[in-house]
Amino acid sequence: MTIFIDNNYMCLFKRLLTPKLIMVYFIFAIISGCSAVRLVYNQGDTLTYWWLDDHIGFNSEQEAFTRSSLEHLFWWHRTEQLQAISVTLDKAQQKLQKPLSKQEMIGLTGDLKKHGYSIFDQIIPDAAKLVISLQPAQIDSIEKRFAKNNEKFRKEFLPDNKDKQVKVRADRVIDRTEWLFGNLSKDQEKKIREFLLNHPVDMEMVYKERLRRQSDLIQICKEVNQKKLNQKATEALLKDYMKFFEAGKTKDQQAFNKKWMETGAEVTSFITQVMNDEQRQYAFERIGGWLTDVRELMRDSSALAAKKSALLNR
Repeated sequence: MTIFIDNNYMCLFKRLLTPKLIMVYFIFAIISGCSAVRLVYNQGDTLTYWWLDDHIGFNSEQEAFTRSSLEHLFWWHRTEQLQAISVTLDKAQQKLQKPLSKQEMIGLTGDLKKHGYSIFDQIIPDAAKLVISLQPAQIDSIEKRFAKNNEKFRKEFLPDNKDKQVKVRADRVIDRTEWLFGNLSKDQEKKIREFLLNHPVDMEMVYKERLRRQSDLIQICKEVNQKKLNQKATEALLKDYMKFFEAGKTKDQQAFNKKWMETGAEVTSFITQVMNDEQRQYAFERIGGWLTDVRELMRDSSALAAKKSALLNR
């Protein structure tokens, strides 16, 4: 479980959960006795719809289609994917009880990424239908939102001063480490910062790769719109996009992304080596909380499936 490589699969919830929304869901979680994780997951289709609509601006037909598509997607995920996620979390929980090698971290990260790619594979047919329906003004809207988000990214992660960039990266890694393992000692923090200094990441290249992924997606939307491509052709473009989404197509892109992934694994491996038993226990309990949430969701899903079956058989 690498917690330091920029995660292209989980950024959705970071964007969705504004402070106001977090407070609303926190209050409902307390009232209902439900964990925040389960509450957000149970509202996942609605939250995802809001995010998409904020970027695109759906018309009435697109709204009906997207809501139905997301409802089916989350039902599929709830009934067919949670078991596999539970297995991965259990594996991560056990492995983080001891120092891990770079290769072990790469393997664990690969397990986590598989869950993201399974979702992409599932949504491609409906994503293609949505792309075919996009109008030029909606594609422009997506571009403008990307530009706005990119400006925020540059301000947050790419200050002009290189020393500040190093500090921003280190602060983020320290925050994520304490989120998973609990509070660090000054000595541990110092060691992590020194390790990061000796294992740099070219944030300008990270930014360029971010732009590349966005630009490729926009080009697909424009090509489909201008050439009036059909379902099969649009699906083929999206599959090709996902094939090269992470690593890129050129040798330079692939070399950078390979090095970035390996650096993330090296950093995470080092961090597991400087954690103490108390911090490992903290991580064990934190992941255990997620496991409990996933298993509760699985039980809820079984009950919901039984109710649906009973209604259909009436």
